Amino acid sequence: MRTVDIRARLLRDERGFTLAEVAVTTTIMIIVLFSLHSMFEMSLRVYSYGNNKVEAMETSRVALEKMEREIRQASAYNQPSDMHLFDQHTANEIRFGNDLNGNGAIECPNSSGQCEKIGYRLNGTTLERDNSSTGTNFQPVAENVQNLTFTYYNKSGAVVAPGGTETTDPAVTTTYIDRVQVSLAVSVDQGIGKPGTQTLTSVIDLRNR
Repeated sequence: MRTVDIRARLLRDERGFTLAEVAVTTTIMIIVLFSLHSMFEMSLRVYSYGNNKVEAMETSRVALEKMEREIRQASAYNQPSDMHLFDQHTANEIRFGNDLNGNGAIECPNSSGQCEKIGYRLNGTTLERDNSSTGTNFQPVAENVQNLTFTYYNKSGAVVAPGGTETTDPAVTTTYIDRVQVSLAVSVDQGIGKPGTQTLTSVIDLRNR
């Protein structure tokens, strides 16, 4: 009988929480929610950084492989009278011939209607490729590029100064180019977390030297 009375009294009790109890409960909830938000934000930043890094890696890899393949196959303009490979070879821009039909001359267009002149440059943060007779029809290859650097070497491994007139005489080491080093840096920032940056470098031995 006593137990029934206690239950009835509890059911009739309409007293609420005290101000102190509400304040303590609210404080605990704020601490828990803040901790959860911090954990979520950290997870989001880590995930975003991973995505940035993967995208930067893939962009730099695809772009570098394309340049590497075409530069390696750089061809002499008109054999044997004109054996130079490069129209332009500066620290940030390159332009060369690529004898696609194997007739010993660089033509634009060739017998198949293709232009055998190729150029690469960095315009702002866009890697661009030109495939025209005028060298002015640049098309985007990769975005978010922070740096593009070409370094030129002769047969002995010494650096050839960029620019100037190229020679095909290995004895003239100051202007003879036997290999090209390409360095490409890509940085992707989606606005959350740290930017993902990837720098790839490749040393290309010229196949037609």
